[in-house]
Amino acid sequence: MIKTAEHDNKDLWVFAYGSLMWRPGFSYRERVPARLIGLHRALCVFSFVHRGTPERPGLVLGLDRGGMCRGIAYRVAAAARAETLHYLRAREQVTTVYVETMRQVELEEHARK
Repeated sequence: MIKTAEHDNKDLWVFAYGSLMWRPGFSYRERVPARLIGLHRALCVFSFVHRGTPERPGLVLGLDRGGMCRGIAYRVAAAARAETLHYLRAREQVTTVYVETMRQVELEEHARK
C-alpha cells in the first residue's frame, strides 16, 4: 500500500502498462516512455469485471515476475495526487487482485524539471 502522507507534497508518477497507456482518464503534466525492470506484462489475471462472467472469467493483463515491461510514466501534479489516486483505485481495484505498490521505473527520455 502506498503511504500517501509522506508523499502528498510531491508529484505522483503513475506507470501504465495496459489500458492506462491509451486511456489514462486523469490529468497529467507529462507523459514519458518508461521501463519497469523485474516484471513483465502477461495475460495472468482472471477477471469477470473487464472480461468474462463470474461463471467464466476472462484473462486480462497483469504483471508477472521476471523480465521487463515497457510502458508509459505519467507525472501528475502534487495538487492532483489525492484525486488521481482515488480515481485509479476506483478504476483498477474493483476487486482485490491488483496490489497497489510503489516501484522504481526507468524513464526512456528525460523528464522535464
